[in-house]
Amino acid sequence: MRDEATGRVGELMFLGEWDDSDARPPRSRRLAFIRPLGGGCEWCTAPECVTELPAYERPDAGGQYCAHRAIGQRDGKTHCRDCAAQIYL
Repeated sequence: MRDEATGRVGELMFLGEWDDSDARPPRSRRLAFIRPLGGGCEWCTAPECVTELPAYERPDAGGQYCAHRAIGQRDGKTHCRDCAAQIYL
């Protein structure tokens, strides 16, 4: 799946109503959670920003995905410089 808001590509993990219990007052909002291909920290986006990848871009068809080859430190955490995924070492 592609997040059209950021251009990032990942695996859709959740799409639906999410209860934000940290909000005051608690509220529910519609969100999509996407995890980078190959693993990493999920991000959320508006459901209308999520689109399916064309067949030729999918990893199982030889499409490109990030292998996290360029890593660096940001805010005291390790991240991929190419796709911004947080790397857990």
